[in-house]
Amino acid sequence: MKRFVMVLLAAVLWLCGCAGPGGPDTEHSGVVTGVVLTAPVCPVERVGQECPPRPVPGAAVVALDGEAVRGSTLSDGTGAFRLTLPDGRYVIKASNVGGYVSTATEPVVISETPVHITLVVDSGIR
Repeated sequence: MKRFVMVLLAAVLWLCGCAGPGGPDTEHSGVVTGVVLTAPVCPVERVGQECPPRPVPGAAVVALDGEAVRGSTLSDGTGAFRLTLPDGRYVIKASNVGGYVSTATEPVVISETPVHITLVVDSGIR
């Protein structure tokens, strides 16, 4: 009897396409990587003296689907982050750390092709 139930269950799953590779319940995912930077970082920029944006370690990075958070992480010591998400359209939002709170956003489409973005949050320096 147990074998019959197992065979019957396998047949039902096979017929409805509910299990196995490529079935309707198979959800594809993709990767978004990026870096969170802050700028400006020098109170005064002078000709010939570069003042490039700096990485933001520990920035909160979230993937939004409308108002819903579908993934989150913190940037590492170099400002880099990585999120694996189901295929779809998202807004990636980074928030800096420290006294001056600011955010940067970037819309992305997640599919089989990896996406790389750079988010630059405002440092508050004027």
